[in-house]
Amino acid sequence: MGHRAWSLTLLCCAGLVFQPETVSASVQDVRAPGKEYVLSSKFEISSTKQTRKFELRVTNTSASPDGFLRHVLAINGQIPGPLIEANEGDRLEITVINELEDPLTIHWHGLYQNGTNWEDGPSGITQCPIPPSGGKYTYIFPLDKQFGTFCNAHHDALKVDGIVGPLIIHSPRDPLKRKIDFDQEIVVLMQDWWHTMSSVIMEQLLTNQGYRGRTTAPSPSSVLMNGVGAWDCRFARTTERCQKTSPPEFNLVAGSKTRFRFINAGARAMFYMSADNHILNVTEADATPVYGPTGIQRVIFHNGQRYSVIVETPLEEAGINFFLRARMNRDCWPWISSDLQDTALAIVRVISPQSQSGTQKSNKELPTTTDWTRPTNETRMDLDPDTLVPIIPVRVPNKVAGSQTLANALGFQPIATREKVRPKSRPTPTPAALRAFRMARRLSSKRRQLKRLVSERLLPLGKNKTTPFVTDLIKTIPAPAGTEPRFYVNNVTAQVLPYQPILQDLARGGSGSVNSTRIASATFHTVDWYDLYLVNMDQGIDHPFHLHGMDMHIVATGKGSPTRENLKKLRYNTENPLRRDTVVISGGSFLVARILTDLPGVWFMVSFAAVVIVQPEKIKQFKIPERTRALCSSKK
Repeated sequence: MGHRAWSLTLLCCAGLVFQPETVSASVQDVRAPGKEYVLSSKFEISSTKQTRKFELRVTNTSASPDGFLRHVLAINGQIPGPLIEANEGDRLEITVINELEDPLTIHWHGLYQNGTNWEDGPSGITQCPIPPSGGKYTYIFPLDKQFGTFCNAHHDALKVDGIVGPLIIHSPRDPLKRKIDFDQEIVVLMQDWWHTMSSVIMEQLLTNQGYRGRTTAPSPSSVLMNGVGAWDCRFARTTERCQKTSPPEFNLVAGSKTRFRFINAGARAMFYMSADNHILNVTEADATPVYGPTGIQRVIFHNGQRYSVIVETPLEEAGINFFLRARMNRDCWPWISSDLQDTALAIVRVISPQSQSGTQKSNKELPTTTDWTRPTNETRMDLDPDTLVPIIPVRVPNKVAGSQTLANALGFQPIATREKVRPKSRPTPTPAALRAFRMARRLSSKRRQLKRLVSERLLPLGKNKTTPFVTDLIKTIPAPAGTEPRFYVNNVTAQVLPYQPILQDLARGGSGSVNSTRIASATFHTVDWYDLYLVNMDQGIDHPFHLHGMDMHIVATGKGSPTRENLKKLRYNTENPLRRDTVVISGGSFLVARILTDLPGVWFMVSFAAVVIVQPEKIKQFKIPERTRALCSSKK
């Protein structure tokens, strides 16, 4: 599967190949998490290890999380999925039941997977997918030396239609203590949300006409905050159904401090998070507790990144209400639709201690607060790494054993070499085309079923008789004749084979090598400290990079490429640099990530597909469970 289409025109965020399938069920079945994401103080944070078991049932259904009714993918009947909560050192056994009509895998974002590389999740990289129509697989892994994160689908781009959820890992080692540094914790998970099935958009992007007349990926339709958005139903057309939604609500006690755990589980959006009239104190970045900037108005973060912030509500604020805001940066997209709703809101109600005990009622009025004044030139970059100092210090060596480079750039590939093309005449249907046809036929049938279901629920039809117009934000580079655009890493555009995992190629019984024509790789043979140079060769386009399985210690950044001359000019921070798993690199720049290669395995690098291979000789000794290998014989 080539790395293409949706990732071709991104400014701030990673692109994905979208091909999920959906089948309508009952509208009533899907819910938002509500109070489930308010972490209970009764959860015991302990160093006593235990095995925790969870079951995630993934289904095709339909819902209107932002008001607009569409087909969705849900976990245990909700979007986002249920809270998974555990302690560092625990062993997780998570059984995934795949009731979709597509294969599925789940990735545990930010987890090290020490000794369990095959449980990391990306199909074609570390495992074969879980078969559709009731297939099961149990992910089994220990939680080793790390804190909270999230999970998401990692086959095709099933996550885009709803398969995400929080995974919060507590630890007695966490320097941020409840009842000392904060009084309560609330998870806030953001998603960018589309109204058209991503598979439909994908197929249209690969035609001469494109999607809505453009061959570049569209902006989202709206934002979901904890599964709820607020799209304007006035834009709904006469064939579409839409209903007004109610924003999530959080109760904060006057005289307390609240830790908000912000998670960007989106696909293409960069968010500005803010709380009206309340400053934010940053205390964690990608599961690394930090001395962060205090008194800031907004936290900027990209898809895959996480931040914790502390919000204080003094005693004198009892009875007030204000909005928590998640706003997308529109500069991430080459074009936007006039019906785009770029902000999601949550209502924060400051209650008195008496209200908390039930002896006094809280104020139920809607907030009248407004957003902070926006700066004239809003940045698209991360918070400055130098302002995020890890509380648990790690000093990295001044010298390294070696270095490797992964450099991304936009390029063009001849259409004739690809399975999916934009033909001048009608070709013999390919397997992918037949699959799309069958999906469209099922979708048509399910739309009829959906029409009956929503009539029962009386979701109103729209009244708009016009199609929203499109505004182009940037001028895209036209593809030369006979080619289509691709993102390349080290001059290779990735083709991931779901039923030929690279990990199994390198393990006992495999081919023993990586096909360098299918995916770029960086290999580290020994346990040592190395530099990984991540290079963004796209001028003017900022990109996030997420590395599975290890922390990246950000020791330096520079302009251009990591030539010997440019490296000499850098100012290196080795005393206690920020460590995180997702970084953003501005156009025409590079980042020096100092990594410790102590975890053998095949580790995926996204957003532009490449792999980091650590200790390949140790990989040959892996004892991959038979239950994992058996997935590769389940291809249908």
